[in-house]
Amino acid sequence: MRTWKWIFCGVLLFSFLASCSSVASETGVFPSPVVTVQPPANLTASVQLNQEGMYITAIFRGGYGQSLLKEIKVELISPDGTRSSGVIGNIVGNSVVLKGSGCGDQVIGTAYFKNGKNYVILNEMMQYIRGICPADYYEVIDPCEKIANSPFFKPDPVQEIPANKSVIIQANVDISRIEVQFRGGFGQNLIKTIQVHRIGPDGSMETKNLGSRAGDEVVFTATNNCMDRISADVLFTDGTRYHFYDKVIRISRYMYL
Repeated sequence: MRTWKWIFCGVLLFSFLASCSSVASETGVFPSPVVTVQPPANLTASVQLNQEGMYITAIFRGGYGQSLLKEIKVELISPDGTRSSGVIGNIVGNSVVLKGSGCGDQVIGTAYFKNGKNYVILNEMMQYIRGICPADYYEVIDPCEKIANSPFFKPDPVQEIPANKSVIIQANVDISRIEVQFRGGFGQNLIKTIQVHRIGPDGSMETKNLGSRAGDEVVFTATNNCMDRISADVLFTDGTRYHFYDKVIRISRYMYL
């Protein structure tokens, strides 16, 4: 009789463990299957992600949709299913800091606009951080490392423009686009032409003429998901020319530590 009791108890225990195992396996899929959506041209919004250890900072960088933007919700999902979220406003420089695991966290950003529309504009996998992430997680190689070493990504020296002829431009990354805007300067009325160049890691170059009214803009399609180089030359009406801007624009969301 005792033997049958032990057998019966064993069957119950096995059934309980099996049910627990099935529940434990239903923790969801990582990374979460999320598809980003490119908003209409008048609603574009750009978010930059910086990673430092376990902490990830999401920063609003502007875009055509800035004045129509209500907020951007940023959600961080760790491989163990832990979630955290925050909200950034529509002022350039607004940011939120989220604590992750350092083990390849997923960051999703959804832009909400005043007209009731919303778009998932961001879905990024962050880096594995050596010394923070447990050994059972695999270490990945930064896919941008090889591109960063391109010989064409060595900016040429820029020339200093006299203060009375200063020219200001700004380059923003908007998902797969690089937007270069004219921001004014004391030399605005003395400009004859501004040429902006997009230089890829393979040495390819694309040149566009930028207008000299504040807010004028040229747009380049990024050649890859890591970085491109942007340079600019200004020619004044007095015949003087200056190579005044030359930077590698990081499209990658990763920040080297």
